[in-house]
Amino acid sequence: MLEWLSSIPRLELAQPWWLLLLLPLIIIVRLKARRERQGGPAIFFPDIERLKNSGFAAPQWVRLLPHRLRWLVLLLMVVALAEPRLLFHQSEAEAQGIDVVLALDISESMQQRDVAGQSRLDAAREVARTFVLRRTSDRIGLVVFRGEGYTQCPLTLDHNVLALLLDHLSPTVINDDGTAIGSAILIALNRLKAAESLRKVIILITDGENNAGEVGPATAATLAAREGVRIYTINAGFKTVDDQSEIAVDIGNIAQNSSANTAESLQHVAEMTGGDYFKVDDAAALEKSIRTIDQQEKRHHAGVVMEQRSGLFFTIVLVALVLLLDVVLSNTRLLRIP
Repeated sequence: MLEWLSSIPRLELAQPWWLLLLLPLIIIVRLKARRERQGGPAIFFPDIERLKNSGFAAPQWVRLLPHRLRWLVLLLMVVALAEPRLLFHQSEAEAQGIDVVLALDISESMQQRDVAGQSRLDAAREVARTFVLRRTSDRIGLVVFRGEGYTQCPLTLDHNVLALLLDHLSPTVINDDGTAIGSAILIALNRLKAAESLRKVIILITDGENNAGEVGPATAATLAAREGVRIYTINAGFKTVDDQSEIAVDIGNIAQNSSANTAESLQHVAEMTGGDYFKVDDAAALEKSIRTIDQQEKRHHAGVVMEQRSGLFFTIVLVALVLLLDVVLSNTRLLRIP
C-alpha cells in the first residue's frame, strides 16, 4: 500500500508567488457578485415575457456559463504563471530497467493437469505472462527447455509480443525427452552476457530433476555467479491428477526421493547465485512466488532515487484557450437579447 502511494506523482510550483494574483481576483469576483445582488439601473423592455414563453430564454446555468468560463480562464492563466509541475520519484532500476530471462520447463511432467484441468505449464505460463506485462521497464527474454534448451524470445522491451509467445507456447517445439536444467541456465546466461545492463536475473520454473544435457545445474550456476547473474528457482511440482493415481502410489517412494533431489538441487543453484528458492504447492502459490521475486528485485536494485519533472504550463494554457470559446457562444446560441 505504501509503495503504491509513493508512486503517485507530487504537484509542485516553480513560481508560487504568482498565486498572489488570486487575492485581487477573488476580491473583484466578490465585489461584482455583491453589486449584482444589490441591483442597479435597468431598462425594461416590453413583451419580455412573450419572448420567454416562446422558448428564447435559456436556463440560468446556461446564461451564466460564458461569464463563469471567463473567470475560469483568468484563474487558469494565474495558475499557469506559477508553473505547476508533476514530480515523479523513480529508482534507477525503475527508470532504466533490468535484464531478465525466464527459463520455463515444458517437459512431459509439466503437462500434467489438476482437477480443474489446468496443467503446471498452463499455471507457469499465466504467471509468467503477468510478470512480463508488469515489468514495463525491463528487457525480458524467454528460454524453454525439455531434454535440451531453446531460446523462444531474446531479450526485448516489446512485452506484448513476448506475452503473445507465452500464450501460444507449445511443448512440441522441443522433441527431446528429459529435463535439461543446466543447459537451460547456460542458454539464458549466454543471452544475458550480450546485454549491457549490470543487473541480470534468471527465473527458472521447473518441476523435475535435471536428467539431461551435458552440463549440470551446479556447474551452470557457478558460471552464472561469476557473471553476477542472480538465479531464482521455482519448484512447480505441485500435485496433479496423475500424481494421485494408483501407479503414482505404487512408486511413491521413488517419486519422493526424486522430489527431494529436485528441491536440493534447485535450492543449491539459488544459493550459489544469491537468489531464492521457492517450493509451490499450487497455481496460487506459484503466482505468489513470482510476485515475491518481483518485489525482491526492486529492493535489490533500488539504486539512486531520481526525480523527473513534467511541466504543465502549456497544457493549462491550452485548456484556457479552449475555454475562450465562450466568446463564440456569447455571440451565437447564448446571445443575450437585449
